[in-house]
Amino acid sequence: MIDLYDAAAVLVVAGTSIGLVLLYLRRQSRLHRLRMGLLLALRHELHDDPLATLTRHQITLASAGLRQLDCLGNWYGTPVAIRLGRNMPPHAGPSGHNGQQISQRFDYDDIDLMLRIGLTGLRGERRLFALQAAQVLFAMLQGALSARQLALVAATSQRAKVGVFLQHDMRNLAQWVQLVAEDFEAADTDDKLMTRARRLRSNAPQAARRAQRMSQAMLNPTWQPSSTTTLQGASTFGALPDDAQHDTLDLPAYINEAAQMHQVSIALTGAASATWDAGALITVLDNVLGNISSLSRDSLLPARCAVVIESWPDKTRIRFETPHLPLNIPLEKLFEPWASSRNTNKGLGLYQARKQVLAAGGQLTAKRLESGISVTLSMPCKKS
Repeated sequence: MIDLYDAAAVLVVAGTSIGLVLLYLRRQSRLHRLRMGLLLALRHELHDDPLATLTRHQITLASAGLRQLDCLGNWYGTPVAIRLGRNMPPHAGPSGHNGQQISQRFDYDDIDLMLRIGLTGLRGERRLFALQAAQVLFAMLQGALSARQLALVAATSQRAKVGVFLQHDMRNLAQWVQLVAEDFEAADTDDKLMTRARRLRSNAPQAARRAQRMSQAMLNPTWQPSSTTTLQGASTFGALPDDAQHDTLDLPAYINEAAQMHQVSIALTGAASATWDAGALITVLDNVLGNISSLSRDSLLPARCAVVIESWPDKTRIRFETPHLPLNIPLEKLFEPWASSRNTNKGLGLYQARKQVLAAGGQLTAKRLESGISVTLSMPCKKS
């Protein structure tokens, strides 16, 4: 009888233990499903802004076991480094799993990122759950970047390119009309009216040339922006034949003309002539000085810019400096397509300008300067 009682007690204890284990596993499974649901809910935000989503949802990632995460690489020409949790030792080699960390590389035309997730300190089911969550995060990020790349490829088809440059010219023309209207509205004396009229007369040919570009683009789907405008002499734009896309450019004349149209006061240092793509130079000047003009007026600050021209035997560099004008957009997003410093009316910003500069063999970069920004255009060209 004693043996039967002992056996019954052992069965009760074993059954209770099994029940407690099942309850624990059920609870852990429910928590894991909840955490995985929160992780899957990030896929829409990953499509919109992958880098900011990783930083913004650190708590969600940590709850899924992803407490150590490094995202290093290059994002549209800008180095990026996102570190969540304590630093991990460097991981040599391609994507994979080395026991202490799991990693995957995402390599596209303008994006090269290495995402590493640390597994140090995780054991048992926590480690298995973290591995599963890491694979889900890799898959979502891969899908987001692939969709982003496919959208970009579609947007850069020939007809879409025409639309991009039309948008660029329309924005500049609309901004010029707004500036002219504000000028005449603020002119409360005859002398001021005459001054505004003279400035309008000097800027009108530039506006007419932009309107002509827009007409050509709308009537001709195969229109190419890089060969339609050049500065001949001091201030005359005209069409170039296909074999003369690169001409001798008087850089101060280009800069002064663009600054006058966008009503930006410039402090110009240096002077040079260069042989390069006139269309790419005009696109950069219009984007940089146009953004300075509009952002300065939005911030009720003077529209001014320091421009430095430096020349070497094999290259020429133009640097635009606005240390007084706050940069209301993350630096790594400056050359990103569809990025904007405003919540509405999103435009392409400097993405198209950088693409055109790269196609012409140059470089367009940016860095912070005090509370503002410095944008540098490098042109590999011969001094003339």
